[in-house]
Amino acid sequence: MKTQKFTLILLIAVATTIWGCKKRDGNLVQTATVKINVNYPDNYSQKAVANTEVKLINKGSGSSITGFTNSTGVATFSDVVPGTYDISVNKSLSAAESLTLTGVSQALVLNAAKTDAVISAPQSPEITLQLSGSAAGSLLIKEVYYTGSKTASGGTYFSDQFVEIYNNSTDIIYLDGLCIADIYGNSGLINPTSLPTAFNTDNTSSYAGNVWRIPGSGKERPLAPGASIIIAQDGVNHKEATLNPNSPVDLSKADWETYNERPDNRDADAPGVPNLEKLYFTGGFDWLLTVFGPGLVIFKTDDFSKLTMANIPGSTSTTTYVKIPNTLVIDSFEALKDASSGSFKRLPVAIDAGFVFASDTYTAESFRRKVATTINGRRVLQDTNNSGNDFQKLTTPTPKGF
Repeated sequence: MKTQKFTLILLIAVATTIWGCKKRDGNLVQTATVKINVNYPDNYSQKAVANTEVKLINKGSGSSITGFTNSTGVATFSDVVPGTYDISVNKSLSAAESLTLTGVSQALVLNAAKTDAVISAPQSPEITLQLSGSAAGSLLIKEVYYTGSKTASGGTYFSDQFVEIYNNSTDIIYLDGLCIADIYGNSGLINPTSLPTAFNTDNTSSYAGNVWRIPGSGKERPLAPGASIIIAQDGVNHKEATLNPNSPVDLSKADWETYNERPDNRDADAPGVPNLEKLYFTGGFDWLLTVFGPGLVIFKTDDFSKLTMANIPGSTSTTTYVKIPNTLVIDSFEALKDASSGSFKRLPVAIDAGFVFASDTYTAESFRRKVATTINGRRVLQDTNNSGNDFQKLTTPTPKGF
């Protein structure tokens, strides 16, 4: 009998050591060991989230427990009273940490949570939480082909121009409502009377002559990380014999085109490519980017009609231009006529400190943004707010290519 009693005491002691017990309401309650795995988003350079606080809140009692993940991203909690818990993780990343993990130097706050997690004794199943949060990076102008091409007879052809916009972030970005605009002003000394834009004294805004918008109600136009869209002047195969066999591009698979509907029908509507919304237009029969070098911005606004319309300072012209505050601009691109045309800059230095230039007009040259790094197959493009630093000149365009 003594032996049996001793054995029973030993078994209780062993059980208490393995499983753990806590007193609750005067009674011993068997407790649990819980492991929480915390991971970064799939497209980050690392998986495990180390040295990060994890919080468990008991939904019945309101009591909380906190712990920290180890070097492999696991937080282990022992002696947890069984019940239903809300689990949460918050992780702040400095710009330097974000650069290592995402390729983009931008401070971020990431979060993860699991509600109504049932914890039972003695060993609950491991729980995995994946962080998410604000997108690292943003939309960027990836490539601009504006120079145009020569025909077989030596003529000029500009209808094959396009702009490519790239999701440089770590998350889906919805393009609904995204606007693209070309900025008013000469690209350089194109003729003896050419002057820099009279708007260049305003360092807080850009002034657009033409504005187009991607239609949508909010979440109709998703763009995945590392993906891009092509906006064509004309969404056709420009290499066709009836157009310009010397053109470097087939834009019949473009995502959008700019169709300038007008009574004389001079701008043909490509049936296979959807049209952008024309918000404001001061151009000719088509959306022609100046072949000497355009200034471009992409931006969003809650109410386009509330933007200021401005006359050219010191001019008697009644033509007005759309004032786009720097605060609305997502990205920009500036090309000028040549290396000595810096005084003709149209974009404020605050949003673009430099410019690029082609060797001439109708050379079929294009400008594509440089790749800063590659993380898990996702190219992260360089963005220093300086077109002269961020873009490289190509001898031929590469729509959706690298």
